[in-house]
Amino acid sequence: MTAKAPIAPEFDSERPAEPVEENAAPEEKPRTERVDLDRYVVVTDAPIGYVEWVAPVFVCYAGHPYRNSEEIAQAHGFDEAVKLVVDRASRNRAL
Repeated sequence: MTAKAPIAPEFDSERPAEPVEENAAPEEKPRTERVDLDRYVVVTDAPIGYVEWVAPVFVCYAGHPYRNSEEIAQAHGFDEAVKLVVDRASRNRAL
């Protein structure tokens, strides 16, 4: 009796590798650091905002330091909240 277990696509050696563009800049993933019991600072190259857990939502703040930041959105997921803060910061940098 032989059985074949499914293989995750990233480990499948028979599948051709996706081409990588040489000039593509690596995507900078934001870091989060816990600064208070329910508050996280969102950092790319410098602090850009905060995410605070206020049940049942995550409140997103743009700006630094915290006392000078402004509420920009509320989200139900932490990753979504971080993305909202990063998007707002990138929009402000583009202006």
